[in-house]
Formats: sequence, C-alpha cells, structure tokens
Amino acid sequence: MIPEFQREYVWKPSKAPKLLDSLYHGFPVSSLLVWESDGEVKTRRREPRRASGARTRWLIDGQQRVITLARSLAGDEGIDVVFNVKEEEFRRANAATRRDPDWIRVREIWDEEGFRRLRRNLNDDKLEERIERVHKILDYEIPAVHMIDHSFDDAVRAFTRINTLGVKLKKQDIESANVAAKHSGFIRDEVAPKIADLARVGFDRLDVTHLFRACAFLAHPDGRRRTPLHELNRREVTQAWKKTLRGLDAALGLVRSELGLVNMRILWSGALLVPPILLCASLGPRERNGKEIAGWIALAALLHRYSGSSATALEQDLRACRDPDPIRVLLRNLRSKRQVLEADERDFQGGLADKSGLLAVYIACRQRGALDIFTGQKILLQSNIDRHHILPRAQFEPRDRPSADTLANIAFLDGGTNKAIGAASPDVYLKQIKGRVLDSQCVPKERRLWAIARADDFWAARREQLVGAFNEFLRDCFPDRKNIA
Repeated sequence: MIPEFQREYVWKPSKAPKLLDSLYHGFPVSSLLVWESDGEVKTRRREPRRASGARTRWLIDGQQRVITLARSLAGDEGIDVVFNVKEEEFRRANAATRRDPDWIRVREIWDEEGFRRLRRNLNDDKLEERIERVHKILDYEIPAVHMIDHSFDDAVRAFTRINTLGVKLKKQDIESANVAAKHSGFIRDEVAPKIADLARVGFDRLDVTHLFRACAFLAHPDGRRRTPLHELNRREVTQAWKKTLRGLDAALGLVRSELGLVNMRILWSGALLVPPILLCASLGPRERNGKEIAGWIALAALLHRYSGSSATALEQDLRACRDPDPIRVLLRNLRSKRQVLEADERDFQGGLADKSGLLAVYIACRQRGALDIFTGQKILLQSNIDRHHILPRAQFEPRDRPSADTLANIAFLDGGTNKAIGAASPDVYLKQIKGRVLDSQCVPKERRLWAIARADDFWAARREQLVGAFNEFLRDCFPDRKNIA
C-alpha cells in the first residue's frame, strides 16, 4: 500500500520503455523499501479496510517503478509499450508501430495465451528467444529492504532521506511528507483533492508549496512567529486551511474577472497567486481592491518577480501583506526591478516561450477590447484561446521563420477559429479586416507595413501600441498611485 506521505505517481509514460529495457537486459534495478507496521496509517488513496490486526506493508520507496510495471502489464493510463522483436527495442505504441507487425504489445507477450500464440507463429529460434526474454521480465526479482517495527516518523525520515540523497524530491514532496507525519489524513483528505481540482481546471502551477506558504501565513498573520505547518497543531492547521481555500477561490475569481484568464497557460508561476490568495483571505470583498490586486499580478509577472531568488522575494511579499496598505508595499518591492512601474518596448521583444511577455500582450489586447481577427466577435473567457501569427510564419524564408515567433507578431483568436492563411500575404488578408478589429488587437493600420519585407518595422509599430495599451491597463488599476505607468 502507498502511505499518505508518499508523493503521487509522477513518472512520464516515456520512462516505461526504458525501465522494461533495463529489465530485459538484466540490468540491476534499485531495491524497494518496504515498511511493515501494525499501526493505523492513512493511505495516499482510499483503500479497502484491512483485516483487524493484520500487519500492513507500506511501499516507502519504489512506487514509481511498481506502478509503471503494473500499468504496462494492464496497458492502461497511456502506458502501452511495444517491443520490436527484430531490433530488440521497446517503445510506446503509436500509429506507426501498430501498422508494423515487427512491433508486439508487451502486455500481449505477458498474457499467457497471447504468449503461447506468439511462440506458435514464430519459426525463428532467435526471435522466439527474444519473446521469451520479454515474458521472463515478469520473473525478475527486484530486491526489497524491509523496515520492521519502526515508527511512523522513522518511515517519513527514511522516505525524505532516500529521495534527497538519490533522485531529488521536489520541495513540495518533502513538505507534504512532513505535514503527513504530523497531521494524519490531512494530505489525503484535504490537500491532494484540492491540488487535483486545480490541475483539472488548468491551475496546475499552483502546487503544495504555494498553498502551504499561504496556509502557514494565515495561521499566524501577525508575523510574530513563522512556523511551518508540520509544527502547528491540527486545530490551527484546519482553521488556516479553510481560510486558504476561501482566499484561493476569491483569488481565482479575481484572475478570471479582472485578467480574463481561466487557466495558467500564460501565467507562468503559482507564486504570483500567493499574495492575492492572502489578500483575498485576509480582507473582505469591500476592503480589498480587485483591480489593484490584478494590476500587481500583471506587473509582477511582467518583471519576473519570482524568477530568481523566488523564496526571498516571496518572503518579502508575505511581509508586505501584513502592512495596513499591502499593495503599496508590494509595489515598492517591485521597484527593485524598475523604478517607474510601467511596460516598455523591451518587454515585448521576446518570443512565444516568454510567458511574462505573452501575458502582457494578452492584457494589452484585452484592454483594447480583443476582437477575434476572423469573426470580429469579442474574445470571451475560455480555456482554448488560440495564438495567431499576424505576419504568417509560412511567408518567411525558412531561416527567418523563428523570428516570426516574436511576441509583437502574436494575436489571439477564439478557439476553433484559427484559419489556415499561410498562403495569403499579410497585405491581402489584413485589408479585409475592419479597422476596429485591428485596433482591438493593437495591430498597426499603416498598410505600407503589411509586408514581410517590412516585418521589423511592423513589429516595432505594434510594440509601441502594446506598450500603450498595457500601461493604460495599469493606470486603470492604480488611478491613485504614483510612479505607475
């Protein structure tokens, strides 16, 4: 069974073929660590009730390998591995392998009836021997070390020590283990379901560490002492967690209404939402200014607030949230990056990988009303807003096409309306679009710029418009603040 403090299954499906290849060649595989206990321990997931008095074996280390093998055997959860009997190669199944008879599903080889059928149809001893070796993977003995009669705390320490000395755990995994050790059932019943819900609605960059920082702050908002959750009593944790969830719901509502974001595709860090969660949890709807909070998020993202020493920056911003005027101090913290808090053309010179810049483009277009280039309809909140190259990428010489991915060349469309216009030159298709639609996406209307040969001039003109629209958004958010845009 999997104890509560163990992390979720995180291996990518692409690791399954590599694991099977190691077992096929008889390479050594790290041992499993099993903890045997008679005590009551919460599982990571809900399991059938065990028999009274029965000793339970808990898998402390090796979960990723065991689950990968189980899913390979079942062929589910996206892990459908095939074996090339001629090349002795394992790979995830795809359309090409399904058409090629040399690729055989591993689960078919592991099925006794399927295995016998395959052997009957092979008339080559070498190929038969290879199929048999794959089948014998089921007999591979993975060594296991057993911890018997050790305490729950010993098991948690073993888990964290093994994983920090070996394959390093993420910080949130260590944090979860520590909290689970002190507050049995809290991770399984409260935290894990909320993290799963957030991932399901596209806010997967908000992780346990972010929520725990917010929760610990709310447990002692006066700041007299900073105490990790696993050092607080259960009552303090429960009360603070309820406040965290209220703040989280309000912050996500604010992100949707003020920034027009329904997921984190272009909101690059969950840390950006920690101060808003705290402000929404600490201040009532009439006390907090949603526009100012949204403006701070936009500026913090633009200035890469948490891209360097994120822990230090977040600690500074947590202290700011205790001030009677938290937005003032949060903005002051941002001035370490830029004295006058406004966008300039440099912020729009990056490419599609620059999520901060892409968010700024989106905010600028939304400030202008963001109408779909092809339909002229207002772009509404949805999860599948598409990006569109204004100067078609296909119109550039192959060596110049990466330059077409500059932020200044990106507009936004309603999902499903992105049309293939690669063959149309920009001066042909842009002149068919109404001026108000071009204005809504900060697209220059000077027709002389609508040419691939004038791409640099077009992008410079659009950057100027994007800067103006983004700074207008900031002025709307902070009408009474100085040194803003």
